[in-house]
Amino acid sequence: MVPVWDSPYVDWLPHAVEAVRTQDPGVRILVVDNASTVAVPRLEGTDVIRTSQRLSAGEARNAGIRHVDTEFVMFLDADDELLEGALERARREISSDPGLAAFAMSLLEPGTRRRHRYPHRFAFALARFPRAFALANTVWSLYSTQGCAIFRTAWVRECGGYADLSGPEDWILGVSQAFRGRIRIDRRPGLIYQVHRGSLAHAQSGRYMLLAARRVRERLRNDPAVPGWARALTPMIGVMQAFAIFVLRPIYRATRAAVSGRP
Repeated sequence: MVPVWDSPYVDWLPHAVEAVRTQDPGVRILVVDNASTVAVPRLEGTDVIRTSQRLSAGEARNAGIRHVDTEFVMFLDADDELLEGALERARREISSDPGLAAFAMSLLEPGTRRRHRYPHRFAFALARFPRAFALANTVWSLYSTQGCAIFRTAWVRECGGYADLSGPEDWILGVSQAFRGRIRIDRRPGLIYQVHRGSLAHAQSGRYMLLAARRVRERLRNDPAVPGWARALTPMIGVMQAFAIFVLRPIYRATRAAVSGRP
């Protein structure tokens, strides 16, 4: 599924679709036209649905999930590129393990083809301990749900899908899935992750991340798959989220900028 609106996302859409179709010409690709002011092309192998008004990125994906009729689903962004072999690898892994809630792959940076910093290195080892991973993931997002991850469609619907946000909306879905089953993160890359001035990630201020953290806690309280012990920890999780957003996040960004010379 690919949500898209306006330029330059509409311009990038054909490349994103082609990267999927070359791996499996028969796969169903659902494009969500999020009330785009620029005409969204009807590309070969795609079905297009249009929202009546502009929605957040999370709600646009939720609108699309209602039209998915396959057992598994992947959420793509129009400005990213699925790497060769990633689609088959993802389907093979999740279909072979009924206890797996999500199979996620690593990201590559464009141009350099270096591994992106996300997912963080400790997440690979922590994923071996499902409860610890699920709990840590409530404090800070540990894996990406966009492009490089595959999910069980029924479980995505069951938890309520994405949060009504643009940018950190994937964090809330990731939390729900980590409490439903194990998360496996593959060190092999599955996606080229594009970052540009228009990327939603650049709009994630501390205040907006705090809103996303609140949505995580709401999901913990309302999702029936979340165990009682995790619900009981919600107040403490809130404190840890605030510390991560306003203390650890600035320190991490400053350190990364000093080491790499990039923000």
